[in-house]
Amino acid sequence: MNSSIFFKRQSMRAYLPDPVPKEKLDRILEIVRWSPSCNNNQPWKFVFVSDAEQKAKFGAALALGNQWAVKAPILIAVCARLQDDYSREDDRVQYHQFDCGLAVMSLLLAAVDEGLMGHPMAGYDAPKVKAALDIPDEYHVMCVISLGFQGPIDLLDERTRKKDEAPRTRKSMNEIVSFDRFGFK
Repeated sequence: MNSSIFFKRQSMRAYLPDPVPKEKLDRILEIVRWSPSCNNNQPWKFVFVSDAEQKAKFGAALALGNQWAVKAPILIAVCARLQDDYSREDDRVQYHQFDCGLAVMSLLLAAVDEGLMGHPMAGYDAPKVKAALDIPDEYHVMCVISLGFQGPIDLLDERTRKKDEAPRTRKSMNEIVSFDRFGFK
């Protein structure tokens, strides 16, 4: 397996204003469509926004620290609703949330494969996103994503640039993996 795509994926913040070609977007969408989901429920709804007026409304719902994302040619809201969930009696896991995460990862890796960058964010006002995009009340906004071609870091303000210049880190393996039984403190 070629693991390089996983290590190429980064959540950087500088975007070029260049539009995403339809062919690239179509290939990404097809990969997202084939994402795995519990009981094959496919609960996700992806709202892609590239229209300038709609993007401005969407962008107004982003946290101040995420305003850099408005410069991306596409903003995406990922939504799901509880009624589309699979339910187990022995453990009430909300699989629709997990399934959306799987679909988002499919999108992020497909973006890398197409020479694009996607950056998922949690910093947004969900009611404002729903109002801007006419998302029905029963849906939850799971995350928002910026998508486009990565730009040079000098397009960012100093505070945001420092975030992108910080080294990437991960927890040590023994903090996330144990064998044969739960071995974490």
